Amino acid sequence: MTRSLALIAVGVAVAAAVAIVAVGLTTGGGEAGAGSSGEPSAGALPAGHPSIGGDPTEEPHVALKDLEARRAEDPGDVRVLLDLGEAYFFAQRLDDAEQTYDEALDIEPDNVAGQTGRAMVWHAQGRSKQAEAALRAVLKQHPDDQEAHFALAILCFSDGRVDEARSHWQRAADLDPASATGRRAQSFVDLLDDGASTSPHSSD
Repeated sequence: MTRSLALIAVGVAVAAAVAIVAVGLTTGGGEAGAGSSGEPSAGALPAGHPSIGGDPTEEPHVALKDLEARRAEDPGDVRVLLDLGEAYFFAQRLDDAEQTYDEALDIEPDNVAGQTGRAMVWHAQGRSKQAEAALRAVLKQHPDDQEAHFALAILCFSDGRVDEARSHWQRAADLDPASATGRRAQSFVDLLDDGASTSPHSSD
């Protein structure tokens, strides 16, 4: 595979891989399907793309209704807020996702899952500089956070900084090679390395 083809392949995967971060951060969640209340960028989750955990056991609108009901019962449950933020993200209801992550962070300002999830919402909204600053702040405080490294790799790749993206994917893979996020990160590294090794400009 040539490097250019490898970059195209990784780019296609990255368009869907935004979802991996949300899934890795929370345990529940649905999938894309509803209309967006924001303007997603090319890195937003494509409609109907399966989550890393496989097909959902519930219809997306059912999961959303359940999570919304649970939030109404206990607005201070951060776990529910994170799950709901993820579900809104999958439904591409980006403004709702941002607001819900904001609610979680109002309660727990240092919640890394909330910070990373909100950053990915910003990226999907086209606010990539703001998203990158947030992720770098997370990694400054938590340099070994796998999901933040994976998320930052997505942003770097989307911005054309392939080497930096590879570095963060490799770091994510090294932190927990057996996890779903770690395996996907390693697959991106391998794909980029395969493209580099077969490039006509690579050394023999």
